[in-house]
Amino acid sequence: MRRRLLSLIWLGVATLSSGAPTLPAQTTPLTEWRSGLIEIDDGWAEHEGDNLAWAQPNYDSSSWQTVDLEDMGPAKTGWRWYRKHVVVGPDYPEVRLLLQAGGGIYELYVNGVRIEGAGIQSRFAARRPIERVFTLDNDSGDFLISIRTHVPASYTVYHFPLVMSITLGQRTVIGYERQALESERLYFALPSIGINLLLVFAGVAVLFLFASQRGHREYLYLGLYLLLVGVSDGIWIPQYSGLLPDSVNLLFSDPLTYIFSVAQIEFTFAFAGRKLGRGWRVFEVILLCAPLLAYIDFIWHVLGDSYTLIESALTAPVALSLPILLWIWYRRGNREAGWLILPSLLPALSGSLYNLGSASLFLGWRRLDFLASPITVGPLSLQTADLSSLLFLLAIGFVMFHRFTRVSREQAHAEAELEAAREVQRRLVQPAVNTPGFQIETAYLPAAQVGGDFFRVRAEDGGVLIVIGDVSGKGMGAAMTVSAIVGALRTMPKLSPASILAALNRGLAGNMSGGFVTCLAFHVDADGSATVANAGHLAPYRNGEEVPVEAGLPLGIVGAAEYTETRLELAPGETLTLVTDGVVEARNANGELFGFERTREISSKPAEEIADAAQGFGQEDDITVLNVKREATHVWNV
Repeated sequence: MRRRLLSLIWLGVATLSSGAPTLPAQTTPLTEWRSGLIEIDDGWAEHEGDNLAWAQPNYDSSSWQTVDLEDMGPAKTGWRWYRKHVVVGPDYPEVRLLLQAGGGIYELYVNGVRIEGAGIQSRFAARRPIERVFTLDNDSGDFLISIRTHVPASYTVYHFPLVMSITLGQRTVIGYERQALESERLYFALPSIGINLLLVFAGVAVLFLFASQRGHREYLYLGLYLLLVGVSDGIWIPQYSGLLPDSVNLLFSDPLTYIFSVAQIEFTFAFAGRKLGRGWRVFEVILLCAPLLAYIDFIWHVLGDSYTLIESALTAPVALSLPILLWIWYRRGNREAGWLILPSLLPALSGSLYNLGSASLFLGWRRLDFLASPITVGPLSLQTADLSSLLFLLAIGFVMFHRFTRVSREQAHAEAELEAAREVQRRLVQPAVNTPGFQIETAYLPAAQVGGDFFRVRAEDGGVLIVIGDVSGKGMGAAMTVSAIVGALRTMPKLSPASILAALNRGLAGNMSGGFVTCLAFHVDADGSATVANAGHLAPYRNGEEVPVEAGLPLGIVGAAEYTETRLELAPGETLTLVTDGVVEARNANGELFGFERTREISSKPAEEIADAAQGFGQEDDITVLNVKREATHVWNV
């Protein structure tokens, strides 16, 4: 039991067995107290229950048991009263009482009158013991002090005492003592508040980073993790220091523990480029449901001290399993996973160890009490969770800086590659070619990403050869495949449409890495006789109607594929329209496709108008449209 008695002169303190203020009591002038204050914690009469009559001086409390307020151990739930009679004499009618007791769980009465400055509040407002100073004013210097208390179950979770100290003294010295106790209580909270504010700011910064790089989900989960840890621990320490009610821990801080554990799991897998298995998904659901335990414990207090063990058991797999997985992924060649092993181990492990230490204190194990003790770093005392969070922030900052640098280099390289692919495609796109006897229109609208549309138009013996196609995939790979195809078409001798497709197919087979090319070759003679061969491409349209042509396998799938030809006649004035799937697969904001019916309806329109209509509907891929119109033959009479 802590004592602050520095004087050799005893203050006359009498405990009334009958409750009457007229019983004899020894008095000592305050000026004789060398320290200016004295603790009056012992000799208090205690009684369980609640009756406002117990505050009156004439009430007989002789049957109550006597207790030492500072030596009662953890507070017990329910209503209780405490009474003590103190006589200091008429020379000192006004003294100060410094009471360090649970906030919102007691009322103070002096000589039967309730003193303002303290009150019994709801369990949501109860908080750990804090310092309050009360003025005791009586002409005779005779005070019957009564304390009415009500301790909610949520207050007992932390094993706080009801009263930590109760001191009587002069105004100035009591003021200094209150400041000293308050500084001691709050000094512990300042480093933690600073660290957790740093975590919150870092989390917000990472979320802004994710907003600019939506493709990197690891930024999202890291930002959420840092933000939630900062808020959770930032709530817990002020609550533990008496700045916030005890309820905020069970209602907000503890539930956030489970949620930021889920964020840590998601971050780890996203960082390593791995997909969560079914077992981890089930475990995440369990963690997201676990906050119900905190609410149940707050409302009914059915879990008691075992709640800390449950919380530790639920978060321990995060602390232990994730570093093991990172080590396995590192051994399998994921070097960045190795950098994350130590940072991922710190937060959840420290939280689990702290819970074990708390359980040891509450359950009387003693051997593990040190796990809940603060760590001294120079002049500062830090909780284990705060120190591990700070180390995690420093470590993850280094890891993410390296990651961001690498990703930025890769993005710059990808942008350069994309620009090169666009340039390749731009050079390969052939402008409209006027061929005697035919009117040809082309329209090409590239998508945001480099695609693989291509077409070639070549005059042959008074007729015209047209080849149109689409390479699967995007980027430089598709652009290089287009380049190879167009190069082959430029040097290819005069062949039938089916032979052209067969030759292209042999060159592409085995070199497509799982991709393919749809292609249509169309040759029309000067007299309108036409031959069409199709390798999985969209059928052409003639005068607003789809031309039935047999479609073979796309190019590059089977090297020995053969292609058949379809013959038709293109009369003077008729138009044949060829399109790529960027027209048919245009999609609006509601997810509706442009579709074959709309394409057929506008197939007789000019190429630019068809392309603009598809783009306006909602372009997702390259759009290519090519119209071939056979001009009317004029006969001159001589």
